[in-house]
Amino acid sequence: MDKKAVFDFDQTLINVNSFTKWVAFLLSKSFESGDYKLFYKVSIFFFRRKIIKTLSHQNFKKALIELDVKQDYYELFAIELSEYINQEVLNHLIELNQNNYKIAISSAAPENYLKEFVKKNIPTKEILVIGTIVENNVLNDNFGERKVVNLVKKGFLNPKKEFDILFTDSYDDFHLAELAKEIYLIFPDEVSKNKYEQIFPEKLTL
Repeated sequence: MDKKAVFDFDQTLINVNSFTKWVAFLLSKSFESGDYKLFYKVSIFFFRRKIIKTLSHQNFKKALIELDVKQDYYELFAIELSEYINQEVLNHLIELNQNNYKIAISSAAPENYLKEFVKKNIPTKEILVIGTIVENNVLNDNFGERKVVNLVKKGFLNPKKEFDILFTDSYDDFHLAELAKEIYLIFPDEVSKNKYEQIFPEKLTL
């Protein structure tokens, strides 16, 4: 049977929320580059989301994913995010990969920059990368139970079988945790830590 490990991204493999960083990066980079059309679009979405609050988080994310963004933006952002890599978690990933574990990185972060980050910063054999995408004009937000659904859809997980190891910071990954044999909690907040300790004490590796 294949050995498998699933890694969350934000505040697990990296120490920050990448989507917040992405919004700030788009605003600053587009302005500095004189790409005022992109700057205007992102500014309007940001204003509607944060100031007048007429745009939901999901629609804000969808709008940003659908933007026509230059490839070099993704490449530069991947380099910027490299400053926030959790080296201990990355070392675990590399070691598991060398020991023939199948590796998946599953995140609510937009897949367009997530794949670029993995390509530039993770020197391993093939890794399955699943992030949030827009399909048929609908946001497939890779969050919560959708993580399991999408990993099953890609053939990485069987919904009726356990997999070996989950690395996460949050109780949002409860549905994955149910299927994991072992859970590494990476700097969880107190709420998540307490819930995992109550529900999955036998699985935890703190």
